[in-house]
Amino acid sequence: MPTDSAATHHQHHPQVVRRNFLCHCLEGGLYMGGLAFLQPETVMPKMVEQLGGRSAIIAIMPALLPAAFAAAGLFVSPVVERLTRFKPWVMFFGLLQRLPYLITGLLLWHVQDARSWLLPLVVLTPLASGLVGGVGVVAWMEMVTRMVPERVRAAGWAARYIMQACIGMGAGAVIHQVLTHAPGQRGYAILHLIAFGFLLLSWLSQAFMRELPAAHHYHPPAGSYGAYLRGLPALLRAQPLLLRMVAVRFTGMGYLMVVSFLTLHALHTTGRPEADEGHFVSFQNIGTILGSMLAAWLGYHSGGKVLIILSRIVCVVLCAWTCLTHSFSGFTAAYFVLGFGLFLDRVGDLTLTAELCPPERRSTLQAVLGFCNVWSLMLATSLGGLIYSFSGSFYLVASAAALLSLVSILILKGLPEPRMRR
Repeated sequence: MPTDSAATHHQHHPQVVRRNFLCHCLEGGLYMGGLAFLQPETVMPKMVEQLGGRSAIIAIMPALLPAAFAAAGLFVSPVVERLTRFKPWVMFFGLLQRLPYLITGLLLWHVQDARSWLLPLVVLTPLASGLVGGVGVVAWMEMVTRMVPERVRAAGWAARYIMQACIGMGAGAVIHQVLTHAPGQRGYAILHLIAFGFLLLSWLSQAFMRELPAAHHYHPPAGSYGAYLRGLPALLRAQPLLLRMVAVRFTGMGYLMVVSFLTLHALHTTGRPEADEGHFVSFQNIGTILGSMLAAWLGYHSGGKVLIILSRIVCVVLCAWTCLTHSFSGFTAAYFVLGFGLFLDRVGDLTLTAELCPPERRSTLQAVLGFCNVWSLMLATSLGGLIYSFSGSFYLVASAAALLSLVSILILKGLPEPRMRR
């Protein structure tokens, strides 16, 4: 198994590595913490329902941003593979991807009686941000993988999520106050503008990162773009472990199926007002902190595979719990479990895929995996939306999510941990 091409540079530049690691954590923590004010698992589904969106639109809201991110990466990876420096590309597209939240916030604040186009605007904001961000995310992932040494990557992802969760706990209280005193359009305008403020700070934190040159840079063979696309299936087939990872992702989308309708189910079951979803956000972020701390420790010692297996078990527990509880305290506990398991999954997935990809074609393979992930995201949300549309039953959605998680565990058992193999 090949080792990281930048390992030598990391050893000879410890101060640069420490600064890059700190900025990496700040960038992710501030970015995801800002998005907590528009929590896609909690705030967005309720916002769309209030604006008259159908079940199918509600279902895709948690997946819209990550799916848009993943969709664009495949088409720019040939350009990214030829780059020798990634930071300018990342900074330029990183700024563009944050601007839709500012534009939407200003429009919601200044334009009144705009209910006819309010729903499309709210839905298109994460979509536009994700598509532009997807142009930069392949270069960003390669830049981060070079800057952060392999052994501490899990700790880096976890630190970002812990910072996000700390901001998110405060975001829960802010959401409650904003939607209590300024419900509807004005309230959502304020939340979009607060989110943009954090996103801008996260972009600025990347300016202090120093990009070290790779010990060896891969030069892709010359050829047409069509030839490049035709060669991708063979490239992926040559990596059987990555093919299994694609299957793991396809069957591991239980969380997305559940969270699309969990807030609606909880508020309808308990009869609580819309503003109380802020409490769900706070408890979810407490779970995120503890889950990310466990992920950092386990990921450092054992790699990403064990984290994904544990997250699937937590998903099964979450599905069972949300079907059995009927109290507000029970649902707040469910959101704690959601945050705990969801971020075990995210840290584990990021750690494992980075270590499964050979460094010389990592940017392209990451883009291919991301493109495959678009279909897994769409499958999960579409399946959840169809079940809910035809049955109106949250319990059937949760049962399907639990079943898929069990299948994912079976697939994972046959996937070796790359760190242990080395």
